Amino acid sequence: MNSRKTLREFILCALLMAIGVVLHFITPAFMLNMRPDFMLSMLFISLMLVDDLKINYVTAIIAGILTALTGSMPGGQIANPIDKLVTSTIIIFMLKLLRNRVNEGIIVGIVGIIGTIISGSVFLGVVSIIAGLPGPFYLLMLTVVLPTAIVNTVVTVIGYYIIKKVSKSTLVVNK
Repeated sequence: MNSRKTLREFILCALLMAIGVVLHFITPAFMLNMRPDFMLSMLFISLMLVDDLKINYVTAIIAGILTALTGSMPGGQIANPIDKLVTSTIIIFMLKLLRNRVNEGIIVGIVGIIGTIISGSVFLGVVSIIAGLPGPFYLLMLTVVLPTAIVNTVVTVIGYYIIKKVSKSTLVVNK
């Protein structure tokens, strides 16, 4: 039974990554050739729904690779996998601390906004070292990362509850 649960969790994460890569691929670049990273929302939903460290890290690595393949930022092919791993590690730690202590809705919102800001900061930091930024760090944080954090938070909250409801109903039917 445990292997069935693990398989279902892997499939759920794979589906979320597929949704994330499509969203990441079709989202147009703006402000200095950067685009919002909706793969993050799908990664966050995956981390919140699946409480398995191995699956979480595999999902983070896949999210980083897929985002790197569909990204348009010079240096992003290296920065994306790094930022997804760093961000996932921090989010996993946050979830361990907050679960059973804070309301689920608040946790989802915190993960969406804080996770996106962490991811954007790490991404811009790595890109600045590897290829240089197309503008000042603070300007990119204000014009790309913070607006993306707001949008990602909304997408994460809505997506979390939809996916949670769908995945639970699917798991109940297949027991």
